[in-house]
Amino acid sequence: MAAVPTVEVDHCRELALLPGSVFEFTSRFIPPSKLDSTLALYALKQAISSIPYGHADDSVKWAKLKWWGEELVGEPDASVRHPVLRALWMTGARARLADALLLRLVGDAISQIDAAPDSDQDAMFQRLAALGATEIQLELALDGAEIDDRSLDLLAAATSAFRFVSSFSNGHQSQLQRLPLNLLAQHNVSLSQLEQETNSAALAQIVSQLAGEATGWFEKGMSDLSLKPGSSTCAHLQLRWAMELRRLNVIRHDANGFLEKGKSFGPGDALYAWRFLRRLK
Repeated sequence: MAAVPTVEVDHCRELALLPGSVFEFTSRFIPPSKLDSTLALYALKQAISSIPYGHADDSVKWAKLKWWGEELVGEPDASVRHPVLRALWMTGARARLADALLLRLVGDAISQIDAAPDSDQDAMFQRLAALGATEIQLELALDGAEIDDRSLDLLAAATSAFRFVSSFSNGHQSQLQRLPLNLLAQHNVSLSQLEQETNSAALAQIVSQLAGEATGWFEKGMSDLSLKPGSSTCAHLQLRWAMELRRLNVIRHDANGFLEKGKSFGPGDALYAWRFLRRLK
């Protein structure tokens, strides 16, 4: 396996290690032998999945995603390959990732361009499960691991819901458009009303409810989890889920504080992560 040049690693770090993100925290616990390949995978996911939420016109977004689709299945030794894809090849990760699975990243991103709001939480669960499943299966593929279908659906929906809920601490007003319609009706509020600062209490209630539902999905998925070849397989992925669940519990109990100040990781989280990984061994 060739050493990954510094420029490729630095580019992957810039894309993948978003300040304050869960992956920025959990990446510190990845063994050095697996760090570069995992960084490259997360950088790829970030590069593609962020396109639908940019400010460019839809035609530009489509063109970018078409380009990525062609790049993903292009010749590995092409000198003009994207640095993230070069990193994937140089770490050996690309050889373990099937073309069809990688192209699902592009398909998932396309489905998010100008998507309509979900009618209810059941529809939201199905959409989030489909989105989250791709990235989970990609990381499992790095370890040659498999997961049972029920756990995959629950954990995929939960991790996607975590990102959705977390986005509100960053003032992403555009994410309000993705709230289930029946949830707005339950809280007797419209999208236009939520966009006003005077309705922060209603948004906090909605965020708390979503965090509670995602917590339930995580707990069910992790309690019945069946990973092959063993429970310590994909330790980083399991740690990421555990930290997302931990954060969702905080949000569920103090949504107002989360919306006002956000939340950062501290020494208590590091101790929890260390103990969690010890239990996996």
